[in-house]
Amino acid sequence: MTMKVLMVAPEAYPLVKVGGLADVVGALPKALRPLGVEATVLLPWHRFVEAQRVGEVAYAFAGQEERAPLGERWEGGVRFLLLGVPGFERDRVYGYPDDVERYLRFAVAAGRVALGFDLVHAHDWTAALLPLTARVPAVYTIHNLAHQGLVDPALFFHWTGLPWSLFHMEALEFYGQVNLMKGGIVFARAVTTVSPSYAEEIQTPEFGMGLDGVLRRHAGKLFGILNGLDLEVFDPAKDPHLPAPYSREDVRGKALAQKALWERTGLKGPLLAYVGRLDGQKGLDLILKAVPRLKELGFYLLVQGVGDEGLAQALRQVEEENPGFVRFVEAYDEALARLAYAGADALLVPSRFEPCGLVQMIAQRYGTPPVARAVGGLKDTIEDGRTGVLFQTYHPEGLLYGVLRLFRLGPEALGLRGMEKDFSWERSARAYLEVYRKALG
Repeated sequence: MTMKVLMVAPEAYPLVKVGGLADVVGALPKALRPLGVEATVLLPWHRFVEAQRVGEVAYAFAGQEERAPLGERWEGGVRFLLLGVPGFERDRVYGYPDDVERYLRFAVAAGRVALGFDLVHAHDWTAALLPLTARVPAVYTIHNLAHQGLVDPALFFHWTGLPWSLFHMEALEFYGQVNLMKGGIVFARAVTTVSPSYAEEIQTPEFGMGLDGVLRRHAGKLFGILNGLDLEVFDPAKDPHLPAPYSREDVRGKALAQKALWERTGLKGPLLAYVGRLDGQKGLDLILKAVPRLKELGFYLLVQGVGDEGLAQALRQVEEENPGFVRFVEAYDEALARLAYAGADALLVPSRFEPCGLVQMIAQRYGTPPVARAVGGLKDTIEDGRTGVLFQTYHPEGLLYGVLRLFRLGPEALGLRGMEKDFSWERSARAYLEVYRKALG
């Protein structure tokens, strides 16, 4: 019998993408389908997403009865539903002052949509209300514990109409505020996070972001399931962004990707690349501090990404001070990212913490070994000294040690072994199916 699951998230590839969460939510439904799970993805209806209107959803918010149009679109065999609540009329996904109000409204309306499904699978703080309000069993996935969704209690209870008594239980109160993620953890029948190591780390004060005690109390329903890759999307043998296809059996196209990357960036020589968000989590401060020594050693550096303005300013300055050695591309540019995965000599992932991370998996699939800090999903996906290099200490010297060790071991040999790894969703999808069964049973 088919299990019907509604996945509720703020983004999903290919409709809306800001980060790795979109890749996960876009790929997991396809991997679940052969296991008898019919997963539908529900997103806010940003007006840049084209979809066919198929109805409307009635819901109550801030004491008022409201109606939201419901759209439908199919992509890659996956059914997407789009919920047109106010606040998503423009190209705004995260990082705005009204985020909490917008996503609470979305989650309240999403609870009405969930009534037609066996189970709801809520992703991150933006959907954390659903385990509390949906009238079907809920699984809750933490993609990044650093973003928890904090809201003033008076506003929260005004908007949602929930009873104030919930605030004084363990469930929601967090240093005088309502913590949406805490509520998701407490009320979900099962909680998952995106790698086994991260599931262990977040139960400690160092990585728990204030929720380690709650997570320890609910450890019996906490599961670490490693993210996979959509191997159809990320495949150097078929990637339209590359100048020529290649595989582990015939890597000649990789040299052409390197040449194209050199031409695109103006950097010609041993090239280290960082691809991702400009965020304090990601260890860019280590990269910035290591630049003088990297330059002295003859390495070139490409950084591509958007995000924190302070980090962007520092990177602009480093590029200006090191012309021809450092290139900063302040853009979300998928074509350049694919060239970097294929053409760089090494990918830098020096994160303070990393729930899972996809870039290190993509780079290995494309034959480019990562230099990464030994935390979270990086530990779970990189074989130290075999498919990449891990370093322990969060310090520029740790990063430099990792880079030098990787080049002593040989990037080409590490890269070829990385291409052997299986990053498919198949094993992870089976683990999610078992979690769904536990939640329903």
